[in-house]
Amino acid sequence: MRSLNPEWSPDSFHARVAALAEIPANGKVLDLGCGKGLTLPYLLAASGPSGEVVGADRDQRSLDAIRSGFPEEIANGRLTLTNVRIDDTLPFLAERFDSIVCQNVIECIPDKGALLTDIARILKPGGVAVIGHHDFDGVLLASDDRDLTRRLVHGYADHTQEWQEVSDGQMGRQLPGLVGASPLSTAVTETVLFVDRTLSRNSYARQHLEGMVSLARESGVTDDEAGAWLARLEARAEAGQFYYALPWVYVVSRLPSP
Repeated sequence: MRSLNPEWSPDSFHARVAALAEIPANGKVLDLGCGKGLTLPYLLAASGPSGEVVGADRDQRSLDAIRSGFPEEIANGRLTLTNVRIDDTLPFLAERFDSIVCQNVIECIPDKGALLTDIARILKPGGVAVIGHHDFDGVLLASDDRDLTRRLVHGYADHTQEWQEVSDGQMGRQLPGLVGASPLSTAVTETVLFVDRTLSRNSYARQHLEGMVSLARESGVTDDEAGAWLARLEARAEAGQFYYALPWVYVVSRLPSP
């Protein structure tokens, strides 16, 4: 059986994020919360040889790792890396960027409305902002133990990681309403399901399910119960009965021109 939904692929996902930003030739682009920099190659390609891409993140270690991978682009000024606290006022001039992407970041920001207002401030009139987030509490998973699956899915979605001040496992479904109440309200939204029908070692589904198992005790589930649950899902995969889908909600906003 073949799924018409896209399979999870980091390359195709980050390429799609960049394409949604509608980056003009020689455009100025901000990757806000760039993390490991997986979207940066596609932003650089889209902006062209005279474009400028700014990768901004609060994790200096991530920025240092990116710096070692893009020495030429940094040397010629096509890529600038900036250490910022995204929950503060962004350190950029008004109307600075043609395009802004912000993926899987906004759940970590206490004042989400202020962030969206600030994104609108630094976006040029007619510019495009892409705000996206996975909805981890909305994962679809075929399982023979629905109650246990619900507990593990919700427990993972409700977990706040050590580096997060706040989190929201339902951020995806909240996103259209948040953007709709902001200066970025001239927008369109879409929800995409990324599907895995196999449970291969390198699949996103495998990584996500193992993350659920690692947090099982926070959901009141023993390690043995969680391990047996994962083993049954592996058996379903071997029998061709496995299904995993992760919702991705994104909003594309074009700031009105004067």
